[in-house]
Amino acid sequence: MLRLSFAFIATVMLTACADPIDTISKRPAVLPKAGVLQPVLPAPATRSADAFAKAFLDGIQAESIAERREFCGFFYRDAAGQMQGTTPRRGTFASCNMPVPNRRDNIIASYHTHGAYGPQYDNEVPSATDLLSDFELGLNGYISTPGGRVWRVNNRTRDAIQVCGLGCVTRDPGFIPRDEGGVQQRYTVGTLNQRNGS
Repeated sequence: MLRLSFAFIATVMLTACADPIDTISKRPAVLPKAGVLQPVLPAPATRSADAFAKAFLDGIQAESIAERREFCGFFYRDAAGQMQGTTPRRGTFASCNMPVPNRRDNIIASYHTHGAYGPQYDNEVPSATDLLSDFELGLNGYISTPGGRVWRVNNRTRDAIQVCGLGCVTRDPGFIPRDEGGVQQRYTVGTLNQRNGS
């Protein structure tokens, strides 16, 4: 779950699964330093962004699960127009703090893992806070789950779409499927709040 503090310019707080329920192969690159002028490049097509995000998240998923902590960062376009990912920051089991760069011209999306399976968390779907945080930043976002799903938060349409289902990226060996029939392909802030009884 992506949780944004009020002063989000300084820090983004990501918390996967903070809503309790009842019962790449490529090494990540580093963002250009703050203040370094970069040309503003168009965002990549959705299909290529989804493919990059899926490969990148799959590349960090096993380590995130093994360490039982969330990883988080940003996807951006480099000066050559290629998609890159920032080096993942390591969080806790259910959170990840991430500074927001001063210059965000080339940032395309946030990303975070939901880490290892936790039976007390509804972490196979994004949380309402995940969506709201990306909306506050004016960004899309990508989230991987313990069951190996990938979600895309769309800032323009104000929703989250399941890019791919169970096992499309590395899955936690301890993952226990439950209520799989209840996992929808699309969520809004309202439908996520309804899902969690808010």
